Amino acid sequence: MPILGIAPLAWTAGLPPGEAEAQAVQVSQDVGSRRGVAVVLGDAAGPFCIELARHNEWLLYVQLPDARQVEAARRAADTAGLYGTRLFIEPGPAHRLHLADNLADAVVVVGDGPSGVPEAELLRVLRPAGKAFLGGRVLTKPFPQGMDDWSHPYHGPDNNPASKDQLARAPYLTQFLADPRYAPLPQVAVASAGRTFKLFGHIAFKEREEPWLNTLAAFNGFNGEFLWRRPITPGLMVHRNTLVATPTVVYFADNKSCQVIDAATGELRDEIAPPVEVAGGTFWKWLALEDGLLYALIGEDEPRDPVIRMRSNNHGWPWDPLSPGFNQNENPWGYGRTILAIDPQTKQIRWRHQEAEAVDSRALCLAAGRLFLFRQGAFLACLDTRDGRELWRKTKANAPELAEAFGPTLNRQDWRTNWRTTSYLKCSDQALYFSGPTFSKLLALSALDGRILWQHPYSNYQLVLLEDGLYALSGQIDNEASRKFDPLTGRVLEEVKLGRRACARPTGALDAVFCRASGGSTRWDAATDQPQLISPMRAQCQDGVTIANGLLYWWPSVCDCNLTLYGITCLGPAGDFDFAQTGSNATRLEAAGLDAPPVAELPASPTDWPTFRADNTASATTDASVPARVQRLWQHPAPTEITPTAPTAAGGLVFLAGSDGIVRALDARTGQEVWRAYTGGNVRFPPTLWKGRAFVGSGDGFVYAFEATTGRKLWRFRAAPVERRMPVYGQLLSTWPVASGGVLVADGVDHAAASSITTAPRSTPRSTPPPAGSVGRTTLQVTSTPPPWPVSASRAT
Repeated sequence: MPILGIAPLAWTAGLPPGEAEAQAVQVSQDVGSRRGVAVVLGDAAGPFCIELARHNEWLLYVQLPDARQVEAARRAADTAGLYGTRLFIEPGPAHRLHLADNLADAVVVVGDGPSGVPEAELLRVLRPAGKAFLGGRVLTKPFPQGMDDWSHPYHGPDNNPASKDQLARAPYLTQFLADPRYAPLPQVAVASAGRTFKLFGHIAFKEREEPWLNTLAAFNGFNGEFLWRRPITPGLMVHRNTLVATPTVVYFADNKSCQVIDAATGELRDEIAPPVEVAGGTFWKWLALEDGLLYALIGEDEPRDPVIRMRSNNHGWPWDPLSPGFNQNENPWGYGRTILAIDPQTKQIRWRHQEAEAVDSRALCLAAGRLFLFRQGAFLACLDTRDGRELWRKTKANAPELAEAFGPTLNRQDWRTNWRTTSYLKCSDQALYFSGPTFSKLLALSALDGRILWQHPYSNYQLVLLEDGLYALSGQIDNEASRKFDPLTGRVLEEVKLGRRACARPTGALDAVFCRASGGSTRWDAATDQPQLISPMRAQCQDGVTIANGLLYWWPSVCDCNLTLYGITCLGPAGDFDFAQTGSNATRLEAAGLDAPPVAELPASPTDWPTFRADNTASATTDASVPARVQRLWQHPAPTEITPTAPTAAGGLVFLAGSDGIVRALDARTGQEVWRAYTGGNVRFPPTLWKGRAFVGSGDGFVYAFEATTGRKLWRFRAAPVERRMPVYGQLLSTWPVASGGVLVADGVDHAAASSITTAPRSTPRSTPPPAGSVGRTTLQVTSTPPPWPVSASRAT
């Protein structure tokens, strides 16, 4: 459900249902998409939101200032079957929306709307290019200065995985968590103008990855919502430079052509397919875009793997056998003899360069008007990108010392060295850097003439070139130091206390270098020269951490690693956010008042089941006697699209909640619903029962207390530091949901944890560097496998 813009509304609040439906249909036609999210203000009665949801697949967020309006709107949404799944309704003042920055594509103010909504606040929650519709006026949020694209698989055509994004700086707050949780291998990621694009390959180790096999998909880069997908050639090896993103189109090259795909819709606009006699084949091996021209390596057809559906039930995944192609002794992919420069607008070929021996696409890159091409044991050459003229060429005959320095081809591939298909040549305007699984050393050459500048004998560095030096990250298992080199002399500027765990590719930002840690990810902080741990998620094998759109992205993979978060995880800059803020208890507590009636007692028994897994020790035991033979007493129907909690029981009632945020009490004898009450977010654990009260932790960041016999709300307490919602796997939840074990009561005190899994502290010098993935303690999200609906009760026979 991607978040999309909504057309201006020319109606007032309180429309009759028929007119509300007509307006919803009109809006749907104006938007032109059935997927989206609107932030709607002023629709207190809710008819427009409900009709909008019925006619689309959008996710809707409503914020109302009056508690009675909130309750009424929630009941209306619940009656329509939309509450907590498609429609989220939150109490809050008009001057502050409870959403993260740069999140929504549209804010729609219905009728006169709530008074006092500052335009600055509307612009804060809108993502760049998002729109606020205020009656006859439309505000459009501009893209900020300093936001960078990640247009090629290695950021740019120079193959240096280092972003120039000036906004994606520490400290961080979680921007969103999104599906898919798991995805096949190999993968490639690019990003441009607020969108991200993922190529998913042909290897699925477990059934959960299979829906994304052989797919090109697009996601909203600011909120993670799925935009579109296209199938690609089955078995195509995608881990190569054949995907380029721009603000308007995506170029994807395969075995037949270069497809020109609309970046917003995924529709095919055009195809570029030079004549076979000119291109030397139809298979595009490599692609780059620079100064409006496409550069391509094209050649003959190449072997393709079968689509692999391994259906493994084992932990992890095997390197051997990985696939027929990946497990050959030599890389079978990416070789071609013809390089073309093509005008993508006219499809005119500007120039053509032909080689007698095939070029290795893993060692193609360009920078500063020079294109570099290489074939191990044959040649290294440099072309002028303007006309294809050869500027220099090195061979064994004219540069024997260079041929010797290249050394043997290693053809390695395992969890220590990364994939054999990884690019092993990077360039700047001054130098070329060879290092990777196939190379036996780190070798630096002059970009001007190909002469040797310097070399280092270690063979397992992965490189990131930043302004302050060339970061060469070693494998932790090799007992070799990571180093920062002077890019042109090879002088060691410092030994970096940052070892990468396993194969995931390192990437760079203006203030950091990211790589995989033993558990999660490591961030090397440039300001302190210290490593920081981001523990909840690991950098994906082929892509690492992608830095673009002012944000940082961790991608889904096939792994069973011991992590907290899976799927697409996005962090954004926290700016001046105060991580220590919580507010006073008086501002965090919303109570019924001193004149509220006393809480009715709920009869207690030693055979009650008052909390998740029976008691505070999670013993899952009871004094109740269960007969050998039972039969069904009643059955409670399952709410649609809801993941329920386990039940608790006491005083003749059965209590449960669910992912819609609704708490329910059922009569234990009949299964009939006695009451229901609303929270503002996903409830993962059942109510805890104590002295006539039912306590619930919600995904909206609050702990709730309800009267157990009636469902009357007694109080709610904000456990989260602030009210800040973000997308979480298709819902809008607090950045700090009360989701870690529910609520436990001991000695008359409620205990609950509001998780803050993926936030990072501000970088400050200290003797012991803090972890970059936590504020205070990291609280793991403990989840249980809920019982299958319908919930049922039994009696002895």
